Amino acid sequence: MKNIAVLVYDLTVEYNIVVTDGITDFFKDKDDVHVIISTTSSPHNERFQYEYQYWTSVELLKSKNIDAAIVVTNTYFNSISLEELTKALECLLPIPIISVSNPLTLPGNHYTTVACDLAYEQIVEHLIKKHNKTKLAFMNASLTHSPESEERENAFRAAMKKFGLEVNEDWIYDGDFTPKSAYDCFKEKIKKGDKLPFEAILCANDYMAAGCVSIFSELGISIPGDVIVFGFDNAEVATNCDPMLSTISQSVAMTGYKAAELVYDVLCGKEPAQKSVIQSFPMFRQSCGCIPKTVKDKGYLDVEGKLCESSVTQMSGLKLFSNSINDMATIFHLLTMTDTVPRLHEFFNTVVNNLNVVHIGMLAMCIYDEPIDLSPQDDFEMPDKARLLFLVDNEAKVKENYYEKGGIEFSPKDEILPGRLENFARGNYFVLPVFLQSENYGYLVCRFPTSNYPVYTIFLKILVNSFVHSYVFSKKEEEKAILAEKNQNLNFESKTDELTKLFNRRGFYEYGQQLLDVSVAAGQTGSVFFCDLDGLKTINDTYGHEIGDLAIKTEAKVLRAAFRDSDMVGRLSGDEFGVVAPCLPARKVDVIRERFKSLNEEFSQEAGLPFTLSISIGPVDFDEEHADLKELLKAADKVLYEEKKIKHAKKN
Repeated sequence: MKNIAVLVYDLTVEYNIVVTDGITDFFKDKDDVHVIISTTSSPHNERFQYEYQYWTSVELLKSKNIDAAIVVTNTYFNSISLEELTKALECLLPIPIISVSNPLTLPGNHYTTVACDLAYEQIVEHLIKKHNKTKLAFMNASLTHSPESEERENAFRAAMKKFGLEVNEDWIYDGDFTPKSAYDCFKEKIKKGDKLPFEAILCANDYMAAGCVSIFSELGISIPGDVIVFGFDNAEVATNCDPMLSTISQSVAMTGYKAAELVYDVLCGKEPAQKSVIQSFPMFRQSCGCIPKTVKDKGYLDVEGKLCESSVTQMSGLKLFSNSINDMATIFHLLTMTDTVPRLHEFFNTVVNNLNVVHIGMLAMCIYDEPIDLSPQDDFEMPDKARLLFLVDNEAKVKENYYEKGGIEFSPKDEILPGRLENFARGNYFVLPVFLQSENYGYLVCRFPTSNYPVYTIFLKILVNSFVHSYVFSKKEEEKAILAEKNQNLNFESKTDELTKLFNRRGFYEYGQQLLDVSVAAGQTGSVFFCDLDGLKTINDTYGHEIGDLAIKTEAKVLRAAFRDSDMVGRLSGDEFGVVAPCLPARKVDVIRERFKSLNEEFSQEAGLPFTLSISIGPVDFDEEHADLKELLKAADKVLYEEKKIKHAKKN
């Protein structure tokens, strides 16, 4: 089995999606290939907060499982140069690295590229001979420092020179491949009513061309009457634009398909040419006037003037927007996963049920022993150990939750999943780091139909966020349970009251504060009680200190019985007690008082006391903002004082 990694900046952009679809299309009938797709962003990327975390997937792809990699290079140039990307990819050597669109100065690199010189020559010739236009402008994407933008501008300049036209440098405009960059550029330079100095503008991609159409329309500039607009890519936006864009098709899916063919030949021991060239070609539509605006068909004219059917499906066989309502309904359904923060076994059951909704055939969740706190400046280093927590594989009929057993330990440096990928069904796999903000917990691997990357990307991010919350919550609950057990069994003399066997003042302050911290970290609120045994001085004066000590011991038993095992009870001084009770709001104090009354009667009789004990309590709520035990006890003491005053008033 050949395991081939695909590295792409992200899969929410149409170009990236179509290239990846071309790659998977080549391998669809290859029974000896696993495709492992990874959206990596770029190293140390701070363009969007925590986006740098996605590059951690590259460390996983250094695994001995991976036989070769395909890198969609031009998807990275908004945040990194070609030289920087090449340097960052050296970590994957010595496996073969095939690149899409740009060569990499790495040993054995093969690459695909799109030739656009002829297409620009044909467009310039078309504008001169068909439309009598010679004043031509160009909008590049120089703000991204993209080699492709430079290549397209150079092809434009060469075409102008070939036909004897001079390039006016004032008509070379800078953009960044986004429609907004084109829109803002001309909004600043042109006022309504102004006439454009040029007769046609060629843009380095369709999105900037669409931005030009938008701002020109707002300014009252007619297309193609006043100015002709050309794009590049033949993206979905080209045929959705009004008027439909004349453009250049670079057969995007084919660049991915040919890259896949190159890597497969290399792994099969063949020696393909280093470079695979795909020829681009012009498509003349409404924005140059070749097809009337009244025509709604999405076809185009070729260089010979022949009417051809739309080739949008060649660009994007994904039909990205054909089922958007169902996609939104699915996402809405999946968002219910975030309504609660369950324990991990409940989360696992939810995942099993929801995978069927989105037709994910297999999902594995792997975590490191400890989360890794990663800043944008840090270089991520793959830990020596990881643990497989969950594995759901519908084809193999496996639904295993290994969390309770501590997970299945393996080395991610040797294999992406324990037992190697060869044990899983052939298909296209997706790798995503599991992180929340700066904390990196591990990664997931899944297999799904590769026809709608954006929806799967959103779903997996929902899944990751929900998992992290559930994982952290479960860990905190375990720590809390351990602490609760510790509270019941600790008999350290220095922290235990000898008479009552409760925590003494020192122990209560220490472990009570820990319980507060754990509870608040888990998002819980609760109460702190300051309690005072009524009439201890009278008991001592009337019956003696031996009976007084028995009264204190009996009241300690009452307190333990009145509260839960997970609550913290301590003796603060002679007749004073403290309680930390998570998840018990102070508003339920009346219920607590009734419980005390009943238990005092029962336990006083059992102890053979010549009187019935009573106790006064002062409850206060704790939460994230009020979680200091000493301050809470002070506040509770004030509430207790008021209760004492009321009792004395009633007695008098």
